[in-house]
Amino acid sequence: MRNRTRGMVAGAVGAAVAAAVAGGATAAVTDGDGRSQDRSSTKAAERSEATQGDLDGDGYADLGVGAPEGTVSGEAKAGYVAVTYGAESGVDTERHSTLTQASPGVPGTPEAKDGFGSTVVTGDVDGDGYADLVVAANNEAIGSTKQAGSVTVVFGAKGGLSDDAIAFHSPKVAANAHFGDQIAVGDHDNDGIDDIAISDREKVQLVKGAKDLRETATPKMTTVTPPGGGVSVEHLASGDIDGDGYTDLVTVAAEDSPADEGTLGVLPGSADGLKSASLGEDILLPFAHYRPVVGDINGDGKDDVVTDTGFADGPDEQKLRTYPGTADGLDSDEPVDWEGKAQKGEAIRLADFDGDGHDDLVVSDTRAEAPGGYNDAGAVNVLKGTENWLTDEGAQTFSLDTEGVPGSMEGNDKFGTSVSPADYNGDGKPDLAVGIPNRTEGVGAAALLYAGTDGLSAEDSALVEPSDLGSPATKGRFGTELMNPAK
Repeated sequence: MRNRTRGMVAGAVGAAVAAAVAGGATAAVTDGDGRSQDRSSTKAAERSEATQGDLDGDGYADLGVGAPEGTVSGEAKAGYVAVTYGAESGVDTERHSTLTQASPGVPGTPEAKDGFGSTVVTGDVDGDGYADLVVAANNEAIGSTKQAGSVTVVFGAKGGLSDDAIAFHSPKVAANAHFGDQIAVGDHDNDGIDDIAISDREKVQLVKGAKDLRETATPKMTTVTPPGGGVSVEHLASGDIDGDGYTDLVTVAAEDSPADEGTLGVLPGSADGLKSASLGEDILLPFAHYRPVVGDINGDGKDDVVTDTGFADGPDEQKLRTYPGTADGLDSDEPVDWEGKAQKGEAIRLADFDGDGHDDLVVSDTRAEAPGGYNDAGAVNVLKGTENWLTDEGAQTFSLDTEGVPGSMEGNDKFGTSVSPADYNGDGKPDLAVGIPNRTEGVGAAALLYAGTDGLSAEDSALVEPSDLGSPATKGRFGTELMNPAK
C-alpha cells in the first residue's frame, strides 16, 4: 500500500485471520491473477531480475515478513510468516495471508520456540514460473533432538501461495544444529530451476530444484563442506562471481572457533551443479562473523563481494572492502578498500535502486539514535555503486525520522534489522522493505521505501504492521526477517 488506509474488506479479513492464527489456522489469499517471474540465468534470460520474488506470477514482487517469535495455537515463539502482494501502486495489504505450521497443506505442528520464519527466502525451485517461499524454523526440535531445525517450502501459484508444501530436516539430525539458519537460493546448474543451499552447522546441504519437487516429501540432499569450514557455517549468499551464467555459492565458514578466524570462499556452479572445489583463491578473514554482500557494483556482468561486520573490533581495512568478481573468482590480490566516510552499522544488501546498472549498498545501523538520544532506534544508509566502485557521494539515509516516512523514530525500534530489495510496484527498479522488529515493544513492523528517478525516496512510503496483514498484533517481532529473492 502507499498509505495507511485500508478497505472494509481488509479490516474484516484481518480480524478473521488474527482469530484463526490464535486457533492454529490461517486465511487464504483472497484474489490474484498472473504470469511468471524469478531470477534469470542464460536459459531463462527472459525472466526479469527486477521482479524476483513474484509468488503469484503477476509481474510484481511480493513481500514476506517473518515473525519468528509470534504465538501460534497458543504456543509462544512458534512463529509465522505474513505475506502480502505487490501491485502497480505498491504493496497491496488488502491481499494477504498468514503462514504457519498449522496452515492448510503445511507439514508439522506449531510448537513453542520453533521460530518458524527465522529465515525467509524465495526462488522458483520447481521451475513452474512462480516463485516459491522457503522458510526455516531453525529452533524446531526433531523428535527429542532440540534445536535441530527444519525447512519448509511453500509453492507459489496463480492467485498466490498454494496449499502445496514440503518440509524436511537434516539427513543427520543433531542438537543445536539450527538447520536453515542460513539459506541461499540460486540456479547452480543453469537449468532454469533454482536450487537451495542450507546451513547445517558445519556443513551445507544442497537440494536440487526439480519440476517434481512438490511431490517429493523428503528431497535428496548433497553435503558439501564450505571452503575453510569444518566447525561452523556462518553465512551463505548466491551470485555469479565469474559471469559464466551459473550461480555460485559464496560462503563464510570456520574450521576452528569463529572468533579466531574465518574463510570467505566461492563454490562455483556448473552444468553438473555446484562444485566442491573453490573458484579461485579462498580469502582469510580475521574472524568468521563477516557478512558477504553480493552484487554487481561496477556493472561488468560479474558479481562482487563486499565484506563487513557489525563487530567494532574488526580491522578497518576489512570493513566495506570489495572483492571484485573476475573470470577466475574473487580478486584477492587487488581488493578495493572503502575510502569514504566511516559507516556505522553493517553492510546488508546490494541492489540497483537508481537503475544506472550499478548495484548500490544498503548499510544497516540498528544502533542509530532517535531524537532525544534514545539508543537503538535504527537507520539505513544507501551508498551509490559506480564503475569506480562504491562512493558516499549522493548517499542517502532513511529512518522513521525521515520526512515522509510514516511513524516516529523511537529508542530500541531496531529499524534496519532486515531489508529486502524487490520491485513491488513493477516499475523496473527494486524498492526496499525494512524490518523494524522491536517497534511497539516487540510487536514489530516493516517500512516500504519506493524507488524514484534518483534512487530510493520517502515519497509515498508506507509502514506495515501485523494488523494490516491480518496477523496477530502480539510480541512476535514482526520484521525480524524479510523475504529476500534469489540472487
